[in-house]
Amino acid sequence: MALTFTRSWADEDLDRWRDTCSRFVEQELQPGDEAARKLGNVGKDLWRKAGELGLLCTDIPETWGGGGGDFRHEAVIYEECSRRGLSGWGNSVHTIVAHYFLNHGTEEQRQRYLPRMARGEIVGAIAMAATCKASAPGPRSRAITSSSTAARPSSPTVCWPAWCWWCARPTRPRAPAAPRS
Repeated sequence: MALTFTRSWADEDLDRWRDTCSRFVEQELQPGDEAARKLGNVGKDLWRKAGELGLLCTDIPETWGGGGGDFRHEAVIYEECSRRGLSGWGNSVHTIVAHYFLNHGTEEQRQRYLPRMARGEIVGAIAMAATCKASAPGPRSRAITSSSTAARPSSPTVCWPAWCWWCARPTRPRAPAAPRS
């Protein structure tokens, strides 16, 4: 028997939003979730479809191409994926990266990246570079011989780690990492 309850933060607009999210999850995400988890990403067509429907950057202000909503809109998307046990999309990391730009980026970076992220043209990813020796055997031990390259064509420095762990593997083979020294 399904558990039915009313969320204290819900309203009629969010209920309509939930219907949109639920249809997208069932029609677009659910059929390919297992393949996406094996591949490491859902593919750029799905990201663009999500962007067309306004499902990306929902709590980013409209000024920078977002949906202009609040965290409740993001929560509905997460709930609809979670209630079906779906984990192949990785949109939460995309949202975190969008908030990095919103809260810590320059105006030029916000204008350049946030609208494209909201449309699903680019996907936010977080790269965590392996900078220290690994003590455990296995794949992480490759970090022992890790090296990185960096270029400073303009501020800030862009770093391409030779080896890193990915959160929300991008659909492109590389993603910039912001180094901290």
